[in-house]
Amino acid sequence: MAQSDETITLDEKDSQSPIKGSLLIPSIALGYVPFVIILLIFYDDPLDGFGLYLFSGACLVLLLPIYAGYLLQITRQRRENNTLTTFVVIFYIISFIVPLIWLLMYAWFVTNFNGIV
Repeated sequence: MAQSDETITLDEKDSQSPIKGSLLIPSIALGYVPFVIILLIFYDDPLDGFGLYLFSGACLVLLLPIYAGYLLQITRQRRENNTLTTFVVIFYIISFIVPLIWLLMYAWFVTNFNGIV
């Protein structure tokens, strides 16, 4: 049986690597807060919007540590492959800080209104 004349290029070989889509999840994390704000703006009932705000912050309590672990893992892989650029590092940092600020606002709200909430 003859071997195929096709050669495997580096791009085809690494198509299954997590580095190929490593900007997708940070993009979703970066879009989480604007998405929740847009939902809150267009929500008709203010009490349900308040619940959405609390639920979105409570979800971040669980999701943000998982996301931090993912960012550390993907950064380590990019450093080993020498594909870690300044743009990617800044994008990762911003994509972590924006949900973190939303979580801190949630924590501030819960601690200041602990008897009401």
